[in-house]
Amino acid sequence: MDTVTGEIKTAFIFVTVLPASAYPFVYAYPDKKLANYIDAHIKAFEYFGGVPRVLIPDNERTAVTVPNNTDPILNRSYQDMANHYHAAIVPTRSAKPKDKAADENMVGNASRRILAPLRNDKFFSLYEINQAIEEQLKKFILRPFSKMEGNRLTAFEKIDKPALQSLPSTRYEYCDWRQAKIAFNYHVEYEGFFYSADYSYAGQACFVRATAKTIEIFVDSVRIATHVRNYNKFSKYITLPEHMPENHKTVSGWSDMRFISWAEKIGPNTKAFIKEVLESRQYPVQSYRACMAILRLANDCSEIIMESAAKLALDKRTYSYKYFSIIFKQELTKAGKGQIASGIIAHENIRGKSAFAGGGINA
Repeated sequence: MDTVTGEIKTAFIFVTVLPASAYPFVYAYPDKKLANYIDAHIKAFEYFGGVPRVLIPDNERTAVTVPNNTDPILNRSYQDMANHYHAAIVPTRSAKPKDKAADENMVGNASRRILAPLRNDKFFSLYEINQAIEEQLKKFILRPFSKMEGNRLTAFEKIDKPALQSLPSTRYEYCDWRQAKIAFNYHVEYEGFFYSADYSYAGQACFVRATAKTIEIFVDSVRIATHVRNYNKFSKYITLPEHMPENHKTVSGWSDMRFISWAEKIGPNTKAFIKEVLESRQYPVQSYRACMAILRLANDCSEIIMESAAKLALDKRTYSYKYFSIIFKQELTKAGKGQIASGIIAHENIRGKSAFAGGGINA
């Protein structure tokens, strides 16, 4: 329950189990997104004190990118986590609940033995929910078996615990894999920020591996660049000098002079503005995308409008595409209104607005 609005929110319960001993792990999350799904696995391994050799997940998109009963394609981040813990992933077949019968049974037990006792309680945070789940989980694993000696805890210590692999020395750090392309300015975009790779890779497809701290760029499974992840919204480019071509010029045919020459064909104000945009960044190449976007606006208007917008931008010293596009749209609107006004024809047989001002014409 939201403490401010009183709104009821949904929590999602992750359930996993070691089948031989029926020893479970249960934890609540705010959603079923990949980051939480992987975090649940890590918490389960730490709860068990070891790692099973095989993971049998549901056939869902957080685990499986392309379902296939013979050769499924796994989510790359999920596979990355499994590799860190030296575990194999064998997803269930679609619509085959018997492939994970132990977990299906444990979901029922968790509903009856863990969640049902909490059904009348009110919780104001996930922390409170998980504290309550932990208490009920302890009671459940100590509950005696009905047809055999012991309980789930004693069965776990006897059967499953000795078979688990040891936890690795470092905890897995969640990473996000994205397919991308190295732009003509040899930078790769991730979440609105730009990271450099060697200029020789410009135009090639790549993968970005992102953690909370680092950004790695891979081409053909070879890591070609590593950066500290950037969160500074006022400086979105990270460029390593060793990635730049000689004298920071000519990248796949693009250079400072090419943009200046392009702007010069439009007019002196546009040329001066593009020069300022190029000089506004630590390295001119960081502004190439902005220069291209600005100059392409000239395709939709006359040179007069572009020159007028460039003059205003120079006067305001706003050297970015974002603010230039606002000024450009304003100038475009003014020009459109002017054309409408100049298109009105004066003639003695055409009545003006006074004819509709409440009886301005005699019958």
